[in-house]
Amino acid sequence: MYIRQFKETDFSSIQLLYEKEGWMTFLKRSEDALKAWKNSNIALVALDGGIIVGLIRALTDGEITTYISEIIVDNSYRGMGIGKALIDICHNLYPNTRLDLLSTDGADDFYQRNSFRTNMGFRKSYSLVRE
Repeated sequence: MYIRQFKETDFSSIQLLYEKEGWMTFLKRSEDALKAWKNSNIALVALDGGIIVGLIRALTDGEITTYISEIIVDNSYRGMGIGKALIDICHNLYPNTRLDLLSTDGADDFYQRNSFRTNMGFRKSYSLVRE
């Protein structure tokens, strides 16, 4: 397994991971999702034999906060340290920052095992009107 910077040619494989997780917004808004990957400070993929098995995308101010927008490890590769490696590399790129994220149901144990603490958060989504 190795981790490298995202390439645009990875995007179809990234979409498959989104689909497996049921993250349909990224499929419905695929052009926007690709732009988001291109515009992110951190956009990494984990590969096993050339197959993308994990990803992390994050935004940062470089000094205080790095916000992990998405992290996914393929279900069949979980428990192998890939998620931890992605987070560690993300933090090593901006070591003075704290890491913030929103977690989906079922992922809390992973974050608690990796020294994250629960913090109150909120989210508001807007419906996009396209012309």
